[in-house]
Amino acid sequence: MPVDSPAAWPALLRPATAITGLALLWLVESRTPAASRPGALQNTSRLRHAARNYGLAAACGLTVLWAAGGLIIATTEYAEHHSIGLLRSLPLHTAASTALAILLLDLWTWAWHLACHRIPLLWRFHRVHHSDTAMDVSTSARFHPGELACSTAARIPVILLLGVSTAQLLLFETLLLAVSQLHHSAITARHLDRWLGWLLVTPGIHRLHHSRNRDETNSNYSAILSVWDRLFRTRSSVDGALMEPPGLSGMDGDDFQTLLGLLKTPLISPHDSPKHPASAPQTSALHPPSPENQTVPISEP
Repeated sequence: MPVDSPAAWPALLRPATAITGLALLWLVESRTPAASRPGALQNTSRLRHAARNYGLAAACGLTVLWAAGGLIIATTEYAEHHSIGLLRSLPLHTAASTALAILLLDLWTWAWHLACHRIPLLWRFHRVHHSDTAMDVSTSARFHPGELACSTAARIPVILLLGVSTAQLLLFETLLLAVSQLHHSAITARHLDRWLGWLLVTPGIHRLHHSRNRDETNSNYSAILSVWDRLFRTRSSVDGALMEPPGLSGMDGDDFQTLLGLLKTPLISPHDSPKHPASAPQTSALHPPSPENQTVPISEP
């Protein structure tokens, strides 16, 4: 990418944000007493856990990410070259257009995340992310290559419809990465939930989404701005929430936690783990079965 390209600085900003965020949050997590880490790494080697999650991220990079990134950038440049998309038809200043682009992309991310929980085929891939039993900053990189491929295919028509520029998309991806690293981190900070949670997704808000309780798993889908869950009534309150280890029933063993196990997860169905997050009650010692978390099984193709 040329140095004078408008997308050059956002492109450099994203990897810098990834490295800086990882280093800072890893340090903060290290200074947090193990007993205070909410369901994270109390009985697990941090380095082994991070190696598995970032190993999966490397597998994504080697198999899908390089092609997906090129395809997405080609799509934004096509929209830019042909002046197509909603944002280009509106008489907006560059700053206003960028703010609207980030807002709409964040809304799309909420909708896609919801779809990953509602559509059985997508859930097969997305449950790799939810099966992490020791949630920390490295969990933000724990996504299956198949999920990345599906999300790339789904984003292309959205980018064309909106007419998002390359710089706008890279800026959004940088913000998404930074907030994702924060809200997956093993940090207990209730003041963040109280004072920042009205605007952004905080660790407490997103940790509830990784709960083993089905009703909590099927809530708090927002990625950057927390407003979408309040607007569409998919929000679970952090106040009074019981903290427990994250993960999915039947997927705690090493067969599902090694790098090979993570890659094979979409192809197998543990007998005691629901095929779909709404297909059976997700319960635990902290959330025993009750009429509120019972549902009729949903069949999976």
